[in-house]
Amino acid sequence: MKNAYFNRLFYALLGLMVILVGSSIARAQKKQGETNDGSATRAALAVEIAAVTRGSLSEFVFADGNSRAIRRDFLLFESGGRVNFLKSNNDGGPLREGDSVNNGELLAELDRRIEDATARAARAELDTSRATLANAKKELDRARRLRVGDVIQISRFEAIETAHEQALADVRGTEARLERVTAGLRQLQIRAPFDGVVSFVNIREGQYVSLAQFDTTSDQAAVRTAPIVVIDPNAFEIVVELPVVDGRCVRSDQLAYILDEGTLASVQQRGFNSESTPDSFSDLLTPARVASVSPAVDPGSRAIRARVVTNETIERLADGGYVTVWIEVSRRDDAVIIPMEALVYRNQTAYAFVFDSETNKVERRLLKLGIGGFKGMEVLSGLLPDEQVVTKGRFRLASGMTVRQAASINKKQQ
Repeated sequence: MKNAYFNRLFYALLGLMVILVGSSIARAQKKQGETNDGSATRAALAVEIAAVTRGSLSEFVFADGNSRAIRRDFLLFESGGRVNFLKSNNDGGPLREGDSVNNGELLAELDRRIEDATARAARAELDTSRATLANAKKELDRARRLRVGDVIQISRFEAIETAHEQALADVRGTEARLERVTAGLRQLQIRAPFDGVVSFVNIREGQYVSLAQFDTTSDQAAVRTAPIVVIDPNAFEIVVELPVVDGRCVRSDQLAYILDEGTLASVQQRGFNSESTPDSFSDLLTPARVASVSPAVDPGSRAIRARVVTNETIERLADGGYVTVWIEVSRRDDAVIIPMEALVYRNQTAYAFVFDSETNKVERRLLKLGIGGFKGMEVLSGLLPDEQVVTKGRFRLASGMTVRQAASINKKQQ
């Protein structure tokens, strides 16, 4: 009896303990659930969003090159000798880089004393030959009159006629020699081939020069060894080497922009964003156009060569200067545009997370993209204008997640 009593008491206490423990666990779970629900709300991922827009979009390819004056002449003497004359500039000093010159103007000349003496002798000889010809012509005219009256022997007439022809040949020969001497004098001179500006002067008065000094192995060597280099600063061209993929998109007459080194630094300092366009930097960019594109790939560089020209007089462009070229290869005037920072690529497929402001949830959308530009990427399908997409925080998202807009973005929108 006593054992039976203790057994009933033991099971009663055990049952009571189970009931108490179960009740405690239930209360704890309920409290934990309430806590988790509150924490989930407070811990929703903070993201930044941007709107999908509609507008114009341009796609560019970029290349580097050197600007060259379309009209540029390396002015050389055609013979060697000592520089006897160098044009003075407006200040009375010798010709310098940056001085303007006029078409046909004498810029430099070698010592011509020997050639002048030869020319004087040739002119004197020509005067003598012409006088002899004049006398021979008078004698021939007289002989012709006598021949009409048959009062002159035929042999005598023929001798007078031969003397006239010889005098005429002497004059022509002397004129040719004088012309050669005059041409030799021109070989000692350098004259401006067009209205332009001197870009390099590599001679001075009293210096001896020779044809062998001019080095044509490269542009750099040529500008350093040519006596004088003259350019037209009103038109430049840039030769660029494009990767084959980019080169196949470039066509003649496409719009382009040129940036010199200083301008490029200013553009980079201003920075790019989704609102940036070439018009944003219109005060810095030099408009140009594609003049030609090679149909072949260079076997050495494996690149396609293109020439970009500008006919505008831009002080910041210099002959031989390093420049960057933007070539507009495509343009859409009514494109749906998504910011670059909203794109997510997985397995070479583009996605974006679309934010629903009513539910605070995001949906992953598959996108078909078109051209890309400063403002972003063109969306051919998958998004509509004015939809909101996640920019910052997009790599931690999954479709259906609850998110909240970052405080900084909320303040900006307010």
